[in-house]
Amino acid sequence: MRYRVSMSEPHSHLFEVEAVLEAPGASPVLALPVWTPGSYLVREFARHLESIEADDGAGRKLPFLRLDKHRFRVDASGADRVRLRYRVYANDPTVRTSHLDGSHGFWNGANLFLYAEGRVEEPVELTVVPPAGWQVSTALDGGPLRFTARDYHELCDSPVEVGTHALAPFEALGKRHEVALAGRGHLELPRFVADLRRIVEQLGALMGGLPYERYLFIVHLSDRRRGGLEHERSTTLDVARNAFFPREAYEETLSLAAHEFLHLWNVKRLRPAALLPYDYAREQYTRLLWWFEGVTSYYDRLTLVRTGLSDARGYLKHLGEQWTALGRQPGAGKMSLEEASLTAWVKYYRPDENSANSAVSYYLKGELVALCLDLALRRAGGSLDDLLRGLHARYATTGLPEDGVEQAVAGVIGEGAAREFFDRFVRGTAPVEAGLDLVGLSMERRFAQSLDDKGGAPARRNGDDGRAGWLGAEIPPGPKLVVRTVREGSPAGKAGLYADDEILAESGFRLDRAALWDRMRQVGPGGRLRLTVFRRDELQEVEVALGQPPVEVAWLEPVPDPSPAQRAAFLAWTGAALP
Repeated sequence: MRYRVSMSEPHSHLFEVEAVLEAPGASPVLALPVWTPGSYLVREFARHLESIEADDGAGRKLPFLRLDKHRFRVDASGADRVRLRYRVYANDPTVRTSHLDGSHGFWNGANLFLYAEGRVEEPVELTVVPPAGWQVSTALDGGPLRFTARDYHELCDSPVEVGTHALAPFEALGKRHEVALAGRGHLELPRFVADLRRIVEQLGALMGGLPYERYLFIVHLSDRRRGGLEHERSTTLDVARNAFFPREAYEETLSLAAHEFLHLWNVKRLRPAALLPYDYAREQYTRLLWWFEGVTSYYDRLTLVRTGLSDARGYLKHLGEQWTALGRQPGAGKMSLEEASLTAWVKYYRPDENSANSAVSYYLKGELVALCLDLALRRAGGSLDDLLRGLHARYATTGLPEDGVEQAVAGVIGEGAAREFFDRFVRGTAPVEAGLDLVGLSMERRFAQSLDDKGGAPARRNGDDGRAGWLGAEIPPGPKLVVRTVREGSPAGKAGLYADDEILAESGFRLDRAALWDRMRQVGPGGRLRLTVFRRDELQEVEVALGQPPVEVAWLEPVPDPSPAQRAAFLAWTGAALP
């Protein structure tokens, strides 16, 4: 297969694609994927296809028939080749899709390239025809405009950035790396590159070396987006243009980079056997997404501590925030990690206002279960580091079986202990508990002290713990008080406050965020709020009897007088001293 991508009118958001199939046979079937690996949602890329034509490469038209939403059968009539010409509308600027405008072009192969059924293992060639003055960055071999891939899988796994982006090369562990930076923002590129090098070196050392000769970070600076998608020799990161200050925001950006980079091993090489080979035409199911995403999430912040890019106190604060967030998801008591993994296609990637009540994030809970597992392994003389390396060494070529993680854990802590752990935390819905005493820590809990209290720290001095009545509605920060989620069984839910209600006033007086919290404190548990709301542009009143607030805000505290063994265990775990 040979592909040619041009973009003669970038403002139209249309990529012009030519695909040539040699030795097509009598009636080849050409298809466009419905999903892209690493993002478990049927996105129906074929809806953006238009103006499809087929010929024999010499100008003779070939008839073709649409078989369904994403497949076409071509009557090749003895032709030596089939050439398809089509356009793809690309105006979705995410790491999973494609985007073209007057500033740049970006695509994932699954969005753009029709494949011949039964021939995805054959070599592929790609030619890019950019507008004048634009350059091309991709992890594919070749360049500057002509590239090769060993097969269609590698083509789909190698996103392409085309434009006037900045390029910043660096070397780490003897291998070449490059940052392709598109968009405007407040990033200090030399500092970012230096920090990326430390992350690459840390994770490369953890996994025993880098499995490539060249690696590309594609970084898009734009509005307040955060996201990433992993690939075999590259990653794409969507970063808010101001996500570099204050320090806490910058660490979030670095943790995203660490997360996607670790996927080099824990997704791109160690993969679920159930997903091999990739079937681009339909969903593929595994119970192991909690491992591949949750464990990777566990390492992304831990890596920053191990590199010195974050301190131990900041890491403990992060873990407290994660435990607080999990405690605010009633769905965690209904859905196991295995079920969350299986239903990602219709749950995680299609969240709604009831998701917190009905489901659990395998990223969030998976991270905390990974921590618990790491401490259990360390108590038995092993570690999650050893487990990850061992699974990679054993299954990188064949795929990780559905019971592969549990069997490996059983080899360290024993079959009975492993079964109990997985029954409770992976197959079951028990509250996540960790043997924190091993590393000199204890879990503490308190009441929330504001609408925006994410936890991770002790109560403020002169705080008002327990004084504010509980509403049970999540209201994100912003100029308007718009309800995102109403917690199941909460006072707000019982009173008939709905998601998407915009709260305007209480007892006839206009509210802002601070005023709402003050009223919740003033009336206290058992008190009543008379809320005026807009619901679908209709003014309504809802009277809520506030409840007793749950003790759900968590933080991790060093134990008094930690022993030398606890201090040593903390150091071995994080690479930093126990605070």
